[in-house]
Amino acid sequence: MDDENARCAHDGEECAQLSLLCLPVEMFLHICSFLDASTLVHGLSLVCKQFYLILKDDNLLWKARIDLILPNASYSLLCPERPDKLFWKLSCVAIAKQTALFEKPQNSMEKLLIEFPLPLARDAATSVLLMPVDGITYLVGTKDHSLFYKKLSYREEPFYEDVNIKYLKYATLGCLTAIDHTIYNGCSDNTVKSWVLTNTGLVHDRTYEIKCNEFNKLRDVSSCPERAFFATGTSLGTIYVFDSRSSNKPIYQYRPHTEYMTKLAMNTEYILSASRDKTVSVWDQRAGRTIKSITIPDKAIPMYINMRRDLVCVGDNKKKLHMLDPKNDFELVKSYSTKHTGHITGVRLTHGCLITSSWDGTVRISSPTDPPKPITTLRSSMKYIRRMDYLNDTLAIAGPSVVVWRPRNRRV
Repeated sequence: MDDENARCAHDGEECAQLSLLCLPVEMFLHICSFLDASTLVHGLSLVCKQFYLILKDDNLLWKARIDLILPNASYSLLCPERPDKLFWKLSCVAIAKQTALFEKPQNSMEKLLIEFPLPLARDAATSVLLMPVDGITYLVGTKDHSLFYKKLSYREEPFYEDVNIKYLKYATLGCLTAIDHTIYNGCSDNTVKSWVLTNTGLVHDRTYEIKCNEFNKLRDVSSCPERAFFATGTSLGTIYVFDSRSSNKPIYQYRPHTEYMTKLAMNTEYILSASRDKTVSVWDQRAGRTIKSITIPDKAIPMYINMRRDLVCVGDNKKKLHMLDPKNDFELVKSYSTKHTGHITGVRLTHGCLITSSWDGTVRISSPTDPPKPITTLRSSMKYIRRMDYLNDTLAIAGPSVVVWRPRNRRV
């Protein structure tokens, strides 16, 4: 009996010492296959050095996981030229999250229809912008010569706080951008008005004047928060650049197009402008000159620009997306069909998904791969979509009304 008790005690000690650290790598990875990517990256890989070393293998784990989520399309559009230790990990987390969110939107997302009282219900919303203020997302838009805003905060039941939409009445064109908590709105009287978004509402800040005649009207506005700059484009193809910290006058202006602007985009280095003259112009802010003019294939008109440091997406009036490489003199590297039936009105390329909106009234969610693979199509019940914005898993579109999709069961 003593020998039996001793043997049981010995076996108990061995069992007590067993842990994940003792498992063969193959078995450890098999267990990991049942865990989501976010748990592996932000949890398990931080437990100890051994787990970190096992879970840092891109080819063995992260690229293989992406290939399982998106078969035969594992090459990301945003893949860096040089090795990046975090790229495949974070891309896998983003792709898994966005695919799960959009694959069955009827289960994972709630759809909010923003209704307007008369007389604002008569005309369409012309622009929409999502802004984060102290952890709460605000919806800002333009409609019927008014600027409106709505707080989209979560609580237990229902999932959103139904705050009455607030309006500020003035002549508005309907193009919006933001620097931090300040909104810049291009107006039909050839001014740009800035408004500070606070927890209690919008407060008028400044008015920026542009010397234009009746034939030269504002068309769009874009901003670079890092430099506190914003730019406006006009119907005669002129671009005015402002420093939001200085005077109300433009710091410089130039004219890269012969016809009116369709879209502007800017970052710390470049300003990209699209025009009805079927070109995309690239202005180098450091050199102070236009460095390139890109002609869109098939005589198409560029309608929207989504500008990233590693890739620029241009949507045109023939339902196609064109990819420009900023690291290679903005060369056109790829073109894709979107399957939309109307021209492109919005584009967002993230590490997790590619989102396109169209005049056909639909939003298509695709994989951020070469080529993009369709994940789902969101139907808005609207005849057309003018603008789209995407922030923190929340998607908003503007057309005859405003529709918002966002995750269910989230608490802020």
